[in-house]
Amino acid sequence: MLNRYSLERAIVLAAGTGSRLVSGEVLPKPLKSVAGVPLLVRILRTLQDEGIREAVIVVGHQGELIKRALLEEPSLRLAFTFVQNDRFLLRNGVSLLAASAHVVEGTLLTMADHLYSPEIVRCLRSMDLPLGASALGVDHDIERCFDLDDATKVQVEAGQIGDIGKELPSYNAIDTGVFRIGPELCAELERIYAMNGDCSLSEGVRALSARGLFHACDVGDAQWIDVDTPAALQRAEAMLQVFGDALGAEPSSQPGAERDSLVVPAPAWARAKQPYQEDGFQSAQDLSAP
Repeated sequence: MLNRYSLERAIVLAAGTGSRLVSGEVLPKPLKSVAGVPLLVRILRTLQDEGIREAVIVVGHQGELIKRALLEEPSLRLAFTFVQNDRFLLRNGVSLLAASAHVVEGTLLTMADHLYSPEIVRCLRSMDLPLGASALGVDHDIERCFDLDDATKVQVEAGQIGDIGKELPSYNAIDTGVFRIGPELCAELERIYAMNGDCSLSEGVRALSARGLFHACDVGDAQWIDVDTPAALQRAEAMLQVFGDALGAEPSSQPGAERDSLVVPAPAWARAKQPYQEDGFQSAQDLSAP
């Protein structure tokens, strides 16, 4: 059976220390300003514009600062759930496991340090997947990857993930950091964690792909960047200047938009207070049950 979901819930992994980008700074990496707007706020604006209504934010390092910043941000109208991952020094699969109770079929999964065009979300939404399958947005234009050494490489075989990892000797695509997942991925991560005491998303992807249940979503020319270093931050700001605040598919028509320029702060958004929920705390508004 093939399934297409509306993608109304997203999980955002925002628990890590982000030391390469914000070493010695007060604010955590997800709140690092990118052309005048916090990195995580930019990501959440893209998601809500694409129909995401519920955002589950996995926090760890300086989590209280992230919660406060998002709840006080007037441009965000999402229903928030905050999940605490006290094991944030472990690998990123552990962060997803912290939020596993919120993973339903057709959940969007994204990192808190990847900026990307809304076309990537649309690509994942439009895929017809077998029941229990997941998908990863992949970029086959390897040459445009900003930091190839640090990128997660992917070997795509007949539309499915054949292998994934930072050190792959042979690969034909790059991981964009945006997924469409379901409970089967969490089940694989639970199994790996039980054996090793740690787990990464890539390990979960490999385990599910071995069962033929992890598909590749070719994002085509859609723009994206992993904002992991000061140099990547500068590139992200230049990309926003060229392609506009949403990193749309076409270069911005703004006068003076040049590839080496920095963008001015984003325009004001519609202002409304957002409901939220926090695991283990009193909810301001209940998040719809899975």
